[in-house]
Amino acid sequence: MLIHDKAVKKLAPADYIIIEKEHKELKKFLDDLQDTCQHLDSIVKQDADNDNTVAYQGRLPSFLHYVSELAAEHFSHEEAIMLSRPNITEENEYFRIHQQAHNDILQKLDVLVTKCFLLDAQVNIAETYHQFHKNLSDLFEEHDRSFDDPFIQSTNI
Repeated sequence: MLIHDKAVKKLAPADYIIIEKEHKELKKFLDDLQDTCQHLDSIVKQDADNDNTVAYQGRLPSFLHYVSELAAEHFSHEEAIMLSRPNITEENEYFRIHQQAHNDILQKLDVLVTKCFLLDAQVNIAETYHQFHKNLSDLFEEHDRSFDDPFIQSTNI
């Protein structure tokens, strides 16, 4: 995830600090989620009926809530940085498209959360975590490629 690290370094220093911190938090979240997937895999391999998986079912809502809040906060900061650029207003077409992409991600994240809870009832918890990690990683990487890289490159006026 966060494939635009080189472009992020070209932001103004204050903006860079904010975005870099949030990107590190998002990356850490995805890394922690991946570690949880691997740990769950080892638990399931040892004993498919292991009661330890129940604890991970209980942690799932926390994972889902945390990433939703983290993404919303990051998008808000990113939009504020965009609006601080010369000649960028809320009416700017690129800003509106980028903002809509953020809204779309948040909506997809809500759908993903619902899907995880439905999956949790149907498949083992390890599979639910794996699917959530894959879908979330794909969602953020697509946004990076489509919007964040071009925006960050445009800040080099």
